[in-house]
Amino acid sequence: MSSPGSGKNDPLPVKSRQEALDWAEQLTAHLSQVAGIQINDEPAQQVFTSCVGRNGESATDGRFTLDFAVHSNVPNAGHNEVVRKVREVLTNEGLKITDYQEAPPTKATAILTARHPNSQYVVDVSSTAGDDRMVLGITTPCLMPPSGSPSSAPTATS
Repeated sequence: MSSPGSGKNDPLPVKSRQEALDWAEQLTAHLSQVAGIQINDEPAQQVFTSCVGRNGESATDGRFTLDFAVHSNVPNAGHNEVVRKVREVLTNEGLKITDYQEAPPTKATAILTARHPNSQYVVDVSSTAGDDRMVLGITTPCLMPPSGSPSSAPTATS
């Protein structure tokens, strides 16, 4: 993912919706591989939304964010190992861990959230409400579609 500058008026990274989706799929596949887990066959959750500014403003140029998530069946006893492995890899790849919690012995509540310092994408790995399941999620920063791309309305698919 290309890196925006640090100023509020710097240009947004440019990606089509399909490029953002492909990138999120590749990243979650990478994370599942390093964690030693397999992504379930169920469809990924993918939600594109329009970017909203700090004061609620929105542009009409097609800029968007993507929230992407996949699930994996992981025994509760393995949740801590998954978040530890992912934490190590993401830290080595330069991401900043912003939230980390291991599950107590009797409950599956492991959580890991990390943010890339330049491109500002967020990775979430956590136990889900159901037993023996984890979710791997990616949230992109605001992205600008390539010029000439149709600025269609945001879509949600799950």
